[in-house]
Amino acid sequence: MWDTGYHFGEHLEPGPPKPLATLGRRNLTQITDLDEFTAAVVEEMSARDHGVFATAYFHRSARLLARIAAILGHDEDARRYRRLAAEVRTAWQKEFVAADGTLADPTQATYVRALAFELVPEELRGRTAARLAALIRDAGTRPGTGLPATHLLLPTLAENGHLDLAYELLFQRGTPSWMSVPERGGTTFWESWDGIGADGSIRLALNLPTRASVVEFLHGFIAGIRLDRQIPAYRRFTVAPRPGGGITWAEARYESPYGAIEVSWRIAGGEFSLEVIVPPGTTADVVLPDGTRAEAGPGTHGFAGVAPDAGVG
Repeated sequence: MWDTGYHFGEHLEPGPPKPLATLGRRNLTQITDLDEFTAAVVEEMSARDHGVFATAYFHRSARLLARIAAILGHDEDARRYRRLAAEVRTAWQKEFVAADGTLADPTQATYVRALAFELVPEELRGRTAARLAALIRDAGTRPGTGLPATHLLLPTLAENGHLDLAYELLFQRGTPSWMSVPERGGTTFWESWDGIGADGSIRLALNLPTRASVVEFLHGFIAGIRLDRQIPAYRRFTVAPRPGGGITWAEARYESPYGAIEVSWRIAGGEFSLEVIVPPGTTADVVLPDGTRAEAGPGTHGFAGVAPDAGVG
């Protein structure tokens, strides 16, 4: 299983509630029965146009199926799903990308998906990333994504020339932000950005892994442990730390199917030092912040290079 649970659209985005498409039939705020409320939510979400959202995931699903088929040796299926993904991508661009490169749905989530799912043409990626950064700044340098896109937000910024902004969001305080959780006494990540209000009131679930998906950025960019895009299950993986935000050291351990992958790095005296433990049967592609590259087989390995500016990343 690669993905599930993306059937309600980009729900639980922060900010003022959107006008209800079904307001004339029932008022969600006046429903107290749980079953009736659930039915009303489903009716409301079904009444909205999720074309920009659903088509993006249609493209992503077809690409994933092509990768899975190729890994399993089903070459004809892989070709068929690659063709389908390309056709859906073309349709998404025709419908939702304007001539000046702006997107029809001007939300952080749509811009994140456009970049993360490689939906926009290559020549527009820089402009799309800049527009995403501008949307974040316009929101007071705060995340504006709902549940489906939140886990993609920081990695997408980091991969598209805005690592400094990713770290700003990571350490941003107030609501909405990840740091609002410990600020308000939380010990888990909440379903809503404001799961515990300033007055102590509770909203929705207080333990939901979707918001905790910020850990993907901690492991994938601060520690630098990333799954190879072509080889499954960490048989081959990348270790490429991206320091920033004033962080001068980090340690992480990931239990892969082949054993523990361990990474530890530190910045001191202008030098970046890295230690990597590679489990048996695997290979690591190591990339230091200064661009130095190496391949590491099973065992413990040490690397050193020029330290980046930890305050900028």
